[in-house]
Amino acid sequence: MIDQGLIENLKEIIENKKSFLLIGHEKPDGDSIGSLLAFGGILRSLGKSVRLVMKDPIPTVFSFLDGADAIENTFDPEKIDAVCLLDNGDARRTGFIEIFPSLKNKPIINIDHHPRNDLWKIAQLNIIIESASSTCEILYEIAEKLNIALNSETATALLLGFYGDTGGFRHANTSTNVLRVTSELLKRGGKLKRISDNISGSKSISTLRLWGIALNKLVYNQKIGVSFSVLDYEDIIAAEASEDEVSGLVNLLNSAPESKVALLLYETENGKLRGSLRTEDDNIDLSLLARYLGGGGHKKAAGFTIDGKIENKNGKWQVS
Repeated sequence: MIDQGLIENLKEIIENKKSFLLIGHEKPDGDSIGSLLAFGGILRSLGKSVRLVMKDPIPTVFSFLDGADAIENTFDPEKIDAVCLLDNGDARRTGFIEIFPSLKNKPIINIDHHPRNDLWKIAQLNIIIESASSTCEILYEIAEKLNIALNSETATALLLGFYGDTGGFRHANTSTNVLRVTSELLKRGGKLKRISDNISGSKSISTLRLWGIALNKLVYNQKIGVSFSVLDYEDIIAAEASEDEVSGLVNLLNSAPESKVALLLYETENGKLRGSLRTEDDNIDLSLLARYLGGGGHKKAAGFTIDGKIENKNGKWQVS
């Protein structure tokens, strides 16, 4: 539950400001995109001017969403009255860390379900619920407490966040509240089938090729209970795929019942290594490892980016 004092503070900012800049995180996922579109819809319903911004392009898999094509990747901080950071985790993950000094005289709202981070010092208002399944779950409660009548478009955007961050309602964070709110969003015209058809039920030939390469490289370490695979950038090129199509693969690796942790490492075009970690084990906290490597995330789903290259030496994959 969100403290009523925070709701009153949020309401005051909304009432006193006309134009809002909403910033999601780089390498956007369902919850980031869904929360951006949903809060944008909520603010517009209150007569506010809204700009939606993300550093990276929206992955093709999310192109079915109404309003996704309106998300930009640049903005002028002089032309907005207030800023809202959604689902970012930390300042670096916004992709716009260099612009925060120019925003110091504008109210910054931080709405998130990631653990406390450096954004707490930057934002004037922090609405953080770590126990929430997603940022979209927090936004639904905000909409309830502000008495916002959600339309079908906003309900669908919120459902995307729920669906994405619960792994299609398969993860342990699929709480009774998640299911209750999902029901309410369906009543308001949320298109859950459209989401599941596009996210889980539709894979391009290039995605299937890429996943096949990764599965062929899959290694299971029985001693520590870790399943892992690697993709070098040449694999992505060979599959005629994009980096966006790597998304979701780590969840597939995590589906093996004998595995405690799944790790996927893949090379990016700019010479970095991205790691995705997943587990369903309540006794494992992946965020600790991710933060040690300069990344972040949640207890059961985390990630990081490091310098390095994947090499095959004598039939064994290693990072150099």
